[in-house]
Amino acid sequence: MKRLFFWKRPEDEGGAGDAGDAPAGTGLLTGDPAEDSKTISILLESIAEVSSHTALDVVLEGIVQKSIEVSNAERGMLLLGDSLGALEVRLAQNVDGRDLEDDAMFSKTVVGKCIEEGAAQRSVVQSDQEALELGQSVYKLKLRAVMCSPLIGKAGPIGVIYVDSTAVRREFSQRDLELFGALSAQLGVALENARLHADSLEKVRLEKDVEIAHRIQQHLLAPVPDDHPGLDVAVRFRAADHASGDAYDVVALPDGGLVVMIGDVTGHGVGAALLTHAAQAALRSYLELIDDISEVATRLNERLVAGVEAGNFMSVLMVAIDPNKGTLHYVNAGHPGLVVVRDGQIEEHEKTGMVMGVVEGQQYTARGPIELKAGDMLLLRTDGIDETMNEQREVFGTERLFDLLKNAGAASADEVLGRVDAATTKHAGSVPQQDDFTMVAVRVLPR
Repeated sequence: MKRLFFWKRPEDEGGAGDAGDAPAGTGLLTGDPAEDSKTISILLESIAEVSSHTALDVVLEGIVQKSIEVSNAERGMLLLGDSLGALEVRLAQNVDGRDLEDDAMFSKTVVGKCIEEGAAQRSVVQSDQEALELGQSVYKLKLRAVMCSPLIGKAGPIGVIYVDSTAVRREFSQRDLELFGALSAQLGVALENARLHADSLEKVRLEKDVEIAHRIQQHLLAPVPDDHPGLDVAVRFRAADHASGDAYDVVALPDGGLVVMIGDVTGHGVGAALLTHAAQAALRSYLELIDDISEVATRLNERLVAGVEAGNFMSVLMVAIDPNKGTLHYVNAGHPGLVVVRDGQIEEHEKTGMVMGVVEGQQYTARGPIELKAGDMLLLRTDGIDETMNEQREVFGTERLFDLLKNAGAASADEVLGRVDAATTKHAGSVPQQDDFTMVAVRVLPR
C-alpha cells in the first residue's frame, strides 16, 4: 500500500494568509483532526477513483472532474506538453462535465509561471487591471480566481492541470493550493500509467496485425513444383521483418514451359509485402492471357506506376523456360543478374531495363533465346544474399556466391540453395540482417 506524506512548505512558515486562508504556517494540514481527516479523505478518494481506471480517456476526464470538485472551481482543463510553447488543451470541461469549445481559454501567465517554477500557482483577481496583467483571457472571461499545478512524470513535466472560477465569492486559498498541488502530484502518476497502458495495448494490437500479415504472406507464397518435367526447382525465402518486400512466383504454363519471377520492393514490412503480392497476382493474371514476357513486364510496370506511391519501386527478374526446346528468355527490370551455371563456369545475364513503378509507358524487351543443356543450373536472387554483412561490415558478395556455385557439381537445386544459405548464415554470425533473403534455383534435368 502506498503511503502519502504531507508537509509544510518552508516559505509558508510564519507567512501571512490571504483572505480565506488556513491559519498561518499550517500548509495542507491544520492540526484540527476532524478537518485534516476530511482533507486526507478527499485526497485519497480522488486519487483512488482516478487511478482505478486504465483507459486513457477515462483517466483524463477523471483528472479534470476531480480537480474541479476538489477546488470548487467552475472550469477545469488538462494541458499536455513539457513546456509552455508545447502545451495543448487535451480536455476542457465545466463543473457540469460539459466540454468547453470556443471558450477554452486560460491564463497563460499563471500557467507559464507554473511550468517555469515547477510548482502550483494561484491568483486572486481583485480588479480589471489585475485581470489584464494576468492576460487577455482572464480579463475577457472575467475570471475571479485561477489555480494551476504541474503534472510530473518519471522523465519530467508532462503537462498541467488548471482550474478557474468567475464566482465573486470564490477565492482559492493557500490551503486550496496545497490540496490541489498534492492531488496533482498523484494525478501525474495516474496519467503516465494510463498512457503506458494505452501504448502497451497499441503495441500488442500492432504486433497482432503484423503477425496476421505474416501468416497471410506465408499462405500466399507460391508453391514450388516438385515434379515439373525436365526441371528441378527449389526456393529459399526468409523475411528480415515479420513481412517481406521480396516476391517470387513459379508459374507452370499449359505447353510445359515454366515462368519464374523474383522481385524486390523498396523497404520491407507490411506495406512492402502487400505490394509484392499485388504484383504476384497481376503477373499470374497476365500469364493466363499473354505468352510474351516482354508484354507481361510492360503491363506489370503500368500496374505498379498506377498503384505505387512516388519514391517506391520494384525490381523484377522474369525468366521463361521452355524445357522442350531447351531455351530460356528473360526480362530484367533493375534486378540482380540472372546466373547460369554450366560446367563449373558462371554466366551472368544483366539488366534489360529500369525498375518498375517509376516511368509510365516504359517498354520492356526480353532477351533470348539462351540455350540450356542438361546439368545447367539457373539462380535468381534478391540483393539480400550478396549484401549479407558480418561484424566487420564485410558483405558476402558475388565472389563468394559464384565460388559456391562453381563447385556445386551435380547437387540438386535444393542442395545448392542450402549451401548458399549455410554460407551466408556463417558469414553473418550474430549480426541481424537488414534485408529480406530470397533465392530460386532451377536445375535442367536430362531428358
